[in-house]
Amino acid sequence: MKLVYAIRHVGMTGGVKVFFQHVELLRNMGHTVHLLTRYIDEKWGFRVRPEVVPAFDEKTIPEADGIVVTTPKDVEELWGVARNRGIPLFHFLQGFEPDYVLERINGSVVPERFRGGGIVSKLKYRYKKKEWKARLKRFDRLYELPTVKIAIAPHLVRGVERHYHTPCYLLPNGIDQTVFHPKEREPDYGGTLKILSVGNYNIEYKAIPDVLEAVRILKGQGRKVHLTRVSPADIGEKEKGEGTVDRFLVRISEAEMADLYRESHILIAASTEIEGFGLPPVEAMSTGTPVILTRISPFFAFDDVHDFAYFVDVHRPQEIAQGITDIAGDSGLRAALVRRGFEVSARYRLSNVGQQLERIIREHVKKG
Repeated sequence: MKLVYAIRHVGMTGGVKVFFQHVELLRNMGHTVHLLTRYIDEKWGFRVRPEVVPAFDEKTIPEADGIVVTTPKDVEELWGVARNRGIPLFHFLQGFEPDYVLERINGSVVPERFRGGGIVSKLKYRYKKKEWKARLKRFDRLYELPTVKIAIAPHLVRGVERHYHTPCYLLPNGIDQTVFHPKEREPDYGGTLKILSVGNYNIEYKAIPDVLEAVRILKGQGRKVHLTRVSPADIGEKEKGEGTVDRFLVRISEAEMADLYRESHILIAASTEIEGFGLPPVEAMSTGTPVILTRISPFFAFDDVHDFAYFVDVHRPQEIAQGITDIAGDSGLRAALVRRGFEVSARYRLSNVGQQLERIIREHVKKG
């Protein structure tokens, strides 16, 4: 097959990483795959190199049997090209933007900058709601197009099928287990606990402040805890000012990330329901590191039996702190979490992802 993968911005995010993994997988299967982008914001050791083009249009898109995109904006720009050529446009969903906007419209999520009680904050919030409603209409129009929809998690599949009454394939993310291999031995949990948190502090649904508060609670109790924060974006002054993080790492490689999992005692992911998939927990489990996760659909979807992580409610730092204490103090609990973590992470091998991806694309491609 001849395919085009197009992504407007290339930065150091999990979404870009997964998109590039698909390109590499398909190429290794013998398919011709062009990887195009408009802008490269950051480079972080990709094994595939994108070609920068001035626009996504008829002139820049090579001959192909299908086009794959991952954002609504790219659907908007490339739907016309695919339609004119009579080829499928695959929309690979790594999140469900309509739900993200709806949460803000109905008030279940209020961004921090609009939480003030003054008249100015209220007026700005009212104006912003109008923007969100316009954005939702645009999303509706794009999701209603007859693209081939593929999502990384069951809750995203359900969202698409419920809102737009159109089929959506499930294609979970995968990990390279030659990189995220198990640690040689369990670290000592009797001394300083090395806690790891991964994600952008400024993305609300990552709920990084909850992790910081949990560590602050433990440090206030006199527990020896060392918190490492890894971010794909520069660390802002607000997070630095929290005074809780012992080490910041920014834009580190996949190999460095794997080593960090192996040296850590516990990974914490405190995301809210808007999370797409959540690669770090699966990567950490593959290395033998216990994880504390929130009770949300994306994390529950890793396996039908929810005993592979220490689960806590969303926005409950005290529960996170208790989880750290329980895991550190109970060798039997740790052993069970590590064992189940290996079992669950083994389901997400990259080779499995490649086979599923190829099968989905072939169903809609006439040639190849």
